[in-house]
Amino acid sequence: RARRTRSGAEARTAVRAALRIPVEEREERQRADRRSEPIVLASGNLGLVSFPDVPHRMTKEEIDARHPALLTTLANHPGIGFLLVRSERHGGVVLGPFGTEIPLDRLDEEPGPLAAFGPGAADAVRRTHSFPHTADIMVNSMHDPADGEVLAFEEQIGSHGGLGGDQGRPFLLSPIALSAPAADGTELVGAEQVHRVLRRWLSESDGPRLPVDTETEERAA
Repeated sequence: RARRTRSGAEARTAVRAALRIPVEEREERQRADRRSEPIVLASGNLGLVSFPDVPHRMTKEEIDARHPALLTTLANHPGIGFLLVRSERHGGVVLGPFGTEIPLDRLDEEPGPLAAFGPGAADAVRRTHSFPHTADIMVNSMHDPADGEVLAFEEQIGSHGGLGGDQGRPFLLSPIALSAPAADGTELVGAEQVHRVLRRWLSESDGPRLPVDTETEERAA
């Protein structure tokens, strides 16, 4: 379940404090200065922090040199479960409280803060890390496996986008006449695999291969 809290606002305030950005920016601040500021976006319980003035995905080492307190402040915030950042030394790392830093290739043996997010969390994090446009800092909120609570960064009664809670148990409901979405003992992982299943079902049901132009059909009738 997702609970409405101020944790999202508190986390955003923590980011601003770590970056030494005042909560209320002065209107006279020049637009040129704003271009160098990070962009902070929220998607359910997933936060994305990007530095638009840097043409590549920044590494942990670069972020630490530029904003020494940022990653530590975020990783130790009680409303945040873990961070995902690129690393010059390890390729990618998961950061947690109390200085936890785990390379992605060691998550299966040492899940660290991902342990609370259940099976498949390490694969999901590695998949996200592989995307070409992953944000410089990926922030996943805290998750309490005892009652399924997640803390969203948006003012919503539900949550989506990150790991944790009921959103990690999706399902497909389909007529029994269609083929099974996956072979016995296997799971669908990622939007790409779900898309292939939907395309297969569309073919099995003799559905349209392209969007139907309803106006053209009406004129033909």
